[in-house]
Amino acid sequence: MGYDKRARRWAWSAMAVLSVAAAACGTDDGAAVREIGGDGAASGSGSGSASGVEPTCQPVGDFSVADSQLDVTLGDFYVSPQGPAVAGKVNIVATNVGDEPHEVVVVVGDDVAALPTDADGAFDEEAYGTDRVLGEIEAFPAGEDCNGVFDLAPGSYVLLCNLVETEADGTIESHFAEGMATVIAVGS
Repeated sequence: MGYDKRARRWAWSAMAVLSVAAAACGTDDGAAVREIGGDGAASGSGSGSASGVEPTCQPVGDFSVADSQLDVTLGDFYVSPQGPAVAGKVNIVATNVGDEPHEVVVVVGDDVAALPTDADGAFDEEAYGTDRVLGEIEAFPAGEDCNGVFDLAPGSYVLLCNLVETEADGTIESHFAEGMATVIAVGS
């Protein structure tokens, strides 16, 4: 009987942990600008937020249905695709070689300079039209990889990091304004 009580206690503990984890997932679609403070605090202007928590990789989509893969290197402060992309379900594998968390936002477009910005210098998704923002691989830590599957038709797309940081001295640093954006051509 002692073993049975321990097993039940373990099961209840496991269920409690899973319940808390499931509640923490929320329904954030990742479409909002993320702000990361100098103390590691991160918050979103959308439906989800986290404070004092290092971002973790949240894969997007079902990798088993991807037609092709596009490797993308993220650094402080650049976005560098490692080859051409082919139309269809594209598995973007982002590798963060920088010292800070980064993300990949996929936007329909062919000119980085034409994208609207907000007061902090971040890409203004609402002004551009959320229907032209296809999705994102949310912020993930330096030194890690994170993946996302996106359905891309032939055409041009901008890959960008839209994180905004508040430095220790109070200055605002927009990763997009610092140059973290590039155009990719998706062929058929």
